[in-house]
Amino acid sequence: MRTRAVATFALAVALTAGAGCSDQTPVGPTTPPSLARVGGGGGAGGARRHVILMREGRTSIADLAARVHALGGRVMREHADIGVLTVSGLSDDALASLAARGDVEAVEADQRVRMIPPLGALGTQRLTAQTDQSGAFFFPAFQWNMRQIRADKAWLVTHQGAGALVCILDTGIDPDHIDLAGKIDLGLSTSFVDSEPDVLDRAGHGTFVAGIISSNGLGVASVAPDARLCALKVLDQTGVGSFSDLIAAIVYAAQHHVDVINMSLNAYFPIQTRDDLELVAAVQRAIDFALRRGTLPVAAAGNDTANLATDPRNFISIPAQLRGVVSVGATAPINQMDFDRIAGYSDVGFPGVDVFAPGGDFIPGQSVQQDLIISPCSGLVCGGEDFYLIGAGTSFAAPHVAGQAAVIISDARHRIGPVLLTACIEATADHPTGRFIDPLYGHGRIDVLKSALCRR
Repeated sequence: MRTRAVATFALAVALTAGAGCSDQTPVGPTTPPSLARVGGGGGAGGARRHVILMREGRTSIADLAARVHALGGRVMREHADIGVLTVSGLSDDALASLAARGDVEAVEADQRVRMIPPLGALGTQRLTAQTDQSGAFFFPAFQWNMRQIRADKAWLVTHQGAGALVCILDTGIDPDHIDLAGKIDLGLSTSFVDSEPDVLDRAGHGTFVAGIISSNGLGVASVAPDARLCALKVLDQTGVGSFSDLIAAIVYAAQHHVDVINMSLNAYFPIQTRDDLELVAAVQRAIDFALRRGTLPVAAAGNDTANLATDPRNFISIPAQLRGVVSVGATAPINQMDFDRIAGYSDVGFPGVDVFAPGGDFIPGQSVQQDLIISPCSGLVCGGEDFYLIGAGTSFAAPHVAGQAAVIISDARHRIGPVLLTACIEATADHPTGRFIDPLYGHGRIDVLKSALCRR
């Protein structure tokens, strides 16, 4: 094995700065920011956008769209299933006119927010390919995460996610990486980011997440080796994305009957204005639609060291704390001991965080590199299709649960929807503290092998 740039490693975690494992612990801010607006309400380099929410039960979305055009605006996206329009190019007077309509609940400026950190220093390692999941090159030394949740035991007795489709709402995916080649449904994959119309991953985050869910077992093993993946790009290469793009991707996945969506992204902020509340409501509408269509949403709980059960009531973690979303916190060992320890950066607290899964951690002077999570690196970041990164974050805990859901789906004798999937994930979790529902751990740390048996 040959090593490049091993002095620092990417810690790709939501809403925190990347931290080199040689200098500081990857923790989030102690005081969460208000909703961090980046570049106003428009798309990158384009006219400002607004999100229009229609009143529940109204069916005149076509009439509303026509009115937008008449006022000189452009309908960018029309989500009739949830009563939401994304529009651009409207004057303040035109927006006020639309807000006054009886069929309109709210007209709010779209917001672009940082949901993962910008690209930082990356540690990459080149490997010699092996032939199967159990023989993945890094499995023995680095992948404590697969062993801790008994994903490796499930490989032997399950369908390994075969027939399940997981879409990753992130920075894109590198479909040519040796551990992801042939696994990405490129026909279904698409970008919702105006400035990056392809699904290629220029940040490295989405590719890393994808390899945890499903891989070819060459460099790294995965939770659901036979699951099918798709890339729905909602974040640009700087980790910034808009609420309207997130809504559009969730609705798109539901309309295409995706089994699971993984959202390793997060915004944690206080709801201070009605505008904030209405944007949250719009994302909730998209989540509700996904649930009705049989799509399970899984999300990173966040890396703000917050207790979501006891923080001020107006604070919210999006999308983790939305109704129906499985929110995932992170665990990690120190020096390969105490594997169910809650990672130092992870949000905690029930209700708020539903379950925990391995996310990795690094405490200078105490941790070793093996305490982190390893996964594929996008070729556009690392310069080759056989490179890997190690990192930490609830971003990397969430895909363990998305992969677990794929395994449950593939082994279920009958169609299993989001409610039963969630119940299975929660009921089969291990309880590190001995409590069935713990005030910090929620339902506990996931167990893939046990959960694969619950719907047979």
